[in-house]
Amino acid sequence: MQAKWKLFLIGIVGGIAGFGSSTVAAATELTIHLDGSQPISRQTVQYQCNAQGVAMGLPVTSFSVEYIDGAGNSLVIVPIHGTSLIFANMSSASGARYASGPYTWWEAGSAVNFYSDSLAGKMQSSCHRLSTR
Repeated sequence: MQAKWKLFLIGIVGGIAGFGSSTVAAATELTIHLDGSQPISRQTVQYQCNAQGVAMGLPVTSFSVEYIDGAGNSLVIVPIHGTSLIFANMSSASGARYASGPYTWWEAGSAVNFYSDSLAGKMQSSCHRLSTR
């Protein structure tokens, strides 16, 4: 029996028309097929981050982060700049560290440090867990 997870992503399709450019957002469906030999778990956690996190693109108010674990893989879905980004688990000496592009979501206990390393420079935010569903 195969387990299937569907994640909805926002894809940005850019086009150039004449001298200007236009951008169209389209929803894309991603299906991940797993062999079903290992259980899949999903957990939603509410977080609140400091003002630096808001400056980095996290929501102003508390927000949900979804953790998906199974088949030896761990993912986290975090809302940044109004888009749900998928972070993949990376090796870590302590806690659980996830990365997506220039961002790192590093969880240790009930606290999270959110990092960005972009052309704008390196930034860091502290977040804390409010609740788990």
